[in-house]
Amino acid sequence: MRISRRLRTPQAGFTLIEVIVSLVVGAIMGVILLSYMGTQLIHSGDPINIARAEGAAEMWMERIISDYVQKMNTPVSYSTALATIYARDYTIGPYNMPASVTLTRTCVTYDVAGDEVTVTCGGTSTNLKVTVQAGGYGLTSILTAERVTSGDPITYY
Repeated sequence: MRISRRLRTPQAGFTLIEVIVSLVVGAIMGVILLSYMGTQLIHSGDPINIARAEGAAEMWMERIISDYVQKMNTPVSYSTALATIYARDYTIGPYNMPASVTLTRTCVTYDVAGDEVTVTCGGTSTNLKVTVQAGGYGLTSILTAERVTSGDPITYY
């Protein structure tokens, strides 16, 4: 008699439990990845907005300093350069500063300890503190009226 043994080959494929476990693990990984990527997508425009705000603040500060230098280099108006910059309305006319840019001008002096003291503008005030802010980014510059004649050299620091 002949005894035949059938070789048993293992069945190929996944069981239902293996499929369910892999779906659950994949779903958990997908949620983690999506929550991380979602946060990154929300803040992906921040560097662009920061650069735009920095550019706007720098542009307006350069315009103000340009006006100041022009007034200081004009012999008939260098004595009133600070008053002109202090009084100029940068929101109208040829300037049209947008509402997103904030301009603050304050007359200051310094006491013997070197501390800044706010003073009333006009008269003997010789320092104008100009601050330009846009989108949380700010620049401050101190303009001074130290020239005596138009022949004095202008020194920039």
